[in-house]
Amino acid sequence: MAMNERLPDKSRPITLAEAADMYGFSRNYLGNLVRKGRLKARKSGGVWLTTPADIESFIASRQPRGKYRGDIQT
Repeated sequence: MAMNERLPDKSRPITLAEAADMYGFSRNYLGNLVRKGRLKARKSGGVWLTTPADIESFIASRQPRGKYRGDIQT
């Protein structure tokens, strides 16, 4: 890896919309997970923020039930 290439910062805050684009979920689904307490997030200035690490932790913890999407991986 070249010196100027950096690994993405998994602890940086991202909006639920950004997380949805990055990981293939809908923003509404992620919002529902936050309200149910299944996804760690915080509200700042009226916008929900989470981190890539929190999204990946949720993905790793999922149980195959209902409309489980097996194509989403960390």
